[in-house]
Amino acid sequence: MHWRNMRSDDLPHVWNVAEAVHVDYAENPEVFAACFRLYPSGCRIVESDRGDIAGYLISHPGRQDRPPVLDTPLTGLPEPFDCYFLHDLALGPVARGSGLAAEAVRIVLDEARACGLTRVVLIAVGDAHGFWEKQGFGLLGDGRVAPAKGYGPEARMYQRHV
Repeated sequence: MHWRNMRSDDLPHVWNVAEAVHVDYAENPEVFAACFRLYPSGCRIVESDRGDIAGYLISHPGRQDRPPVLDTPLTGLPEPFDCYFLHDLALGPVARGSGLAAEAVRIVLDEARACGLTRVVLIAVGDAHGFWEKQGFGLLGDGRVAPAKGYGPEARMYQRHV
């Protein structure tokens, strides 16, 4: 399995992975399509040796004070950029435990550097907080995310400097 750049024909498969992995935080397919249209170089997929899609990464430049709203397609990237936003990372069961998540973090850090940005920001949901901390991310302030963003009460905003 390996990461590769996403193509437009991957989008239906990305949504299938999202629906299976993010049961409590599902986003409609247009969310992924909008991110791909706005910033395709931040969109990757995990492809198995058989050509199946086993995971995806969605990331883009953004603003800490204007994180994406869950299940709402972006209409543009908020400028001026002050961070690189790791919008979503999902790995299906066959891709987990393979080091691909840590590799995704390296990809995102490289993308941030290429954009001239010094921080990566994300919103951790569910039980993912420990994973992100192991990847070198720390809470951004108290980490709280505005309820209107739709992520739930356990959601916390994290950052990592590149």
